[in-house]
Formats: sequence, C-alpha cells, structure tokens
Amino acid sequence: MINMEVLDKKLFDQSWNFKNRDKIIHKFKETNYDILVIGAGITGAGVAREASMRGLKVACVDMQDFGAGTSSRSSKLAHGGIRYLAHGDMDLVRESSTERNWMRAHIPHLIRPIPFLFVALESGKYKKRDIVGACKIYDFLSDDKSEFKNYKKYKWYSPEEIFEMEPEFIREGNKGGAVYYDNNVDDARLTIEVLKEAVIRGADALNYCKVIGFIKDNGKIIGIKCNDLEKDSNFEIRATLIINATGVWTDQLLENYPDDIPKPLIRPTKGVHLQFKRKDVKNKMATIIRSITDDRAFFVLPRNEKFTIIGTTDTDYKEDLANPFCDKEDADYLIESVKHYFPKVELDYDKIISAYAGLRPLIMQKGKSESEISRKHIIFFSGDGLLTITGGKLTAWRSMADDLFKKVEERELFPDIGRKKEFSKQKFIISLEKEEWLDIFDKSKIGLESDIAELIYQQYGKGAIKILEMIKDDDSLKEKIIKDNDFIRAEILYCLRYEPTPHLIDVFCRRTEMSLWIDHKITLKAARKVAEIMADEYSWNENKKNQEIELYMDYIKKTVSFIT
Repeated sequence: MINMEVLDKKLFDQSWNFKNRDKIIHKFKETNYDILVIGAGITGAGVAREASMRGLKVACVDMQDFGAGTSSRSSKLAHGGIRYLAHGDMDLVRESSTERNWMRAHIPHLIRPIPFLFVALESGKYKKRDIVGACKIYDFLSDDKSEFKNYKKYKWYSPEEIFEMEPEFIREGNKGGAVYYDNNVDDARLTIEVLKEAVIRGADALNYCKVIGFIKDNGKIIGIKCNDLEKDSNFEIRATLIINATGVWTDQLLENYPDDIPKPLIRPTKGVHLQFKRKDVKNKMATIIRSITDDRAFFVLPRNEKFTIIGTTDTDYKEDLANPFCDKEDADYLIESVKHYFPKVELDYDKIISAYAGLRPLIMQKGKSESEISRKHIIFFSGDGLLTITGGKLTAWRSMADDLFKKVEERELFPDIGRKKEFSKQKFIISLEKEEWLDIFDKSKIGLESDIAELIYQQYGKGAIKILEMIKDDDSLKEKIIKDNDFIRAEILYCLRYEPTPHLIDVFCRRTEMSLWIDHKITLKAARKVAEIMADEYSWNENKKNQEIELYMDYIKKTVSFIT
C-alpha cells in the first residue's frame, strides 16, 4: 500500500495534464498493463480506481472526455433511490444508500446532504402510510449493518409545518409530508476525482482516445488498437485483461454475446433536466413530485442557494448516442407539472438558464416500461475474454467495481491481488473536511468572496488549497469569469494544469458547472474569457481559439434549441 504522504505529493505534480499527453501515449505504447479499461465514465473510473488500489498496472481510455456521456448528465444526486422501493428493488436501494453514506463520510466536500420533501396529497398515488413506510425502509436499508449512517432520519410534518417549510408548494389537498435526506453532487467532478485516485496510484488515463479494433491471440483479446483523436494518429495498448465499461455504447463495442445475453443488451433512455434561478421556482428544498401527465415521479432540486434543477424525464432513445438534447416535449412535460405543484412559479422559457440531456444504459427487460426497468448492473465475460460491466447507478460505482473484481478473482487472473472486504472504502486523497478548510481560508487573508470560497471548496477539496496558493502568487486570478456567477480565473487554471482538459467545452461542461450555471443568453462572453485563458496556457493561435469558442457555442445553442 502506498504511503498517504507520498500520494498527497503526487496530487499536484502536473504530470496528468493535456501538455503531457504525448508522454502518456508513449507510456501506453511501452507498457504491458494488467488491466485496460475502455470507458471513463463513473463506472470505468471506479474500475480503474479499484484496480490501482489492488496494486495492478492500469490503463483507461475514453473516446470522449472523461464523464462526457451519462456521468455528467444525471440529476446530480448521490442517493439511494427511494422510488425503486415501489418496484421491490430492496437490494439496489441498500447498495446505493450504503455507498452514498460512505461517500459522504469520505469525500465530504463533494457529497452534500440536502433534505427531500415527500408530500401526501389527497388525490395523489401515495398516502401517509405509504410515504412513512417507504422512508422507514429507506433509512433502515441505509444504516443496517453499515459502518456509515445516513445524515439524518426521516421525520413526518403536518400540513401547517409543510407550508412553513415550503410556502409556495400546493396547499390544496395537502395532508402533510415526510422529510428524508439524500445528497447533492457534481457528477462530472466526482468522475474525474475517482479517476484521479487511480492516476495518483500509478494508472494511465487518456480522453479523446477511440478504440478502433481489438488485438487477439488465439481468439483471446490481448489489447486494443486506438486512435488519438487530438492528432489522428493510431497506436496500440496491450493488457492481460480488457474491460468494457462503455455504458450506452456497450452494444457497439461487444463483438459477441454469451447465449444468455439478449441482443441488443442496452436500452438507452433519455433523461432531461432544466435549470432555473431559485427565485423563479420559489422552492426552499428538494421535492419529489409526480407528473400530471403520466404520474411518474421526478425532482425539483436546489443547487446551492441560487439555482434549481428540474428533472428528469425517462423516454426511450434511438438517435445519436453522443448528442442527446432536450426538445420542446421534454421541457413542457417538466414545466407543466412544476407549475401545478408550485402555483406561483415563473417558469416561462425565457427564464431557463440551461438545459441538458443524458442517456441511461439500462439493461433490456422485456415487458417493462422505461421507468420500471431496474438500475441493477450486470458483469460477464465474453468468449474472447472481454469483461463487460454495464447498467447500474452513479451512486453505486464503487460497489460495482468491487463486484467486478469478484469475477476477476474467480478466474485467478491475478492471484496475488488478494481480497479484503470492501477495502476500497477509503478516504479520498483529495478529501478535505469543512472545518479544516475554513481554518486554512481564514488564515489565507486573500480577500476572496465567501461564496467563491465555498464553491471552490465544495468542488475541489484539497484542490481549493492549491487554488488559494495560485491566487497568492497572482492576485488577478481571483477575478470572476463573469460578474453574475462565482467562477474565477484561478479555478480554470487549476483544471488546465492538474487535469487533462483539451477543449473549452470540457472546462464548461465537466471540469466546472459553468455550462449549467451561466445563463445561455450571456455564455458567449464567458466562453471568450475562458478561451483567452486556455490560449495563454496552451499557446493557441487565434484560429484555434475561435474554433473552440464556436464548438462550445454550437453545443449551447443545441441544448436550448427548443426555446426558439
């Protein structure tokens, strides 16, 4: 096991950034890896972390940016999934809620508890007994036989108390409700921090690297052929075990299926989210509501004190897997129901700050609707030795990786890795407790606004300390990217210097949450400002800088094309 002091020093050595891309590729070519993971969403990142913690030599590649698919387009929750209780998925809820508790204890800056309101309405599907029963089971499954417990237990409140807590929520037929707890998270930031854990322990990981073929020996996969999409050059990576963690692209990568696996394996469904200012939605807390169209449950979710996310939809999807977008039908579905439950909301299209859509890699289950399909994961070997993991929930990423290595152990591919039950439930290297941060920030005396300090702490943990050091060296780095938001120049440079961040869209959509929080109507100004920072850091010429701005703005226009 590597000493934590050594790991801390490796956290900020700048070897894992875009400027070192050629060195990483050279290492890919020269190394015979134990494990090669294809796909760097949260599932692939979790597998890479698990493997590296077991002392294996690990490589990980993704044809897009890290987390660019499902893992940056979720509801931004680390949660147990209380709604899955209605489908009898007790094991899934237990797995997800206990993993949620572990994460909150071990990466506390990023996993942030929030109260959820679940109201019993006279005309609603769920009565008081149903909601109380669900919350009791939810808390029990979360804490039973688990070292790490939920933030707080649920509590029932009278209608009058509900009106006080959530004054704009519908009053007609309100029979009171329960408040239970789950957690906010930046899913893309979680993904890159999980992957960073692997890299610090010796793994090699690369984005924009597409698998274009397999290398086989006597019918068994021993490597992959790759295309570096940044330079359009091909190379090979070899490994003892190749793992397919490509999510919604699983079917495209698999060359053959075991007889008991359906064809196709994956049923992609689209989930859409809309972001508004909190003052327009008028919600105080997270709330479960049921669609007035089809009675399906979705969320109204606070994102810090200023914003609210509404979502998600759940519809079958058969178009371009890399580019799902919100359409007018999706937006109307969400807005109409929120207007019913929050009668005084101001949710016209011109109030939308941002919109995004993601795909869930659901496992095919005949006879079930989109929302009824289980979020359980499956793991299996193909005849050629490819190991596939797919399905599952964002919150259960560590447990999924742990399950995968049970399969690996059965084949005795790496007899010396041993097994210690859930040993990967360790504190993140980047983790920073709030009290420690406040002490460091108070002593820094750099004049940073408290809202900005809170943002960089919750996003970067120990990385926030590095950001403070950067500001001490150059006071201009505390300048805001745009005055209406709390993102600063130092935050951008941190992402460029300590993480592989080739493109402007990566900064806005995955290294930060700027694509969500900056109003689409003024995002061009922010894009130009960040592109200037990247141009200085990467020595871009004017043409390259303008190409990056155009690429990002084209994406933003597509996310809100339904408005015009």
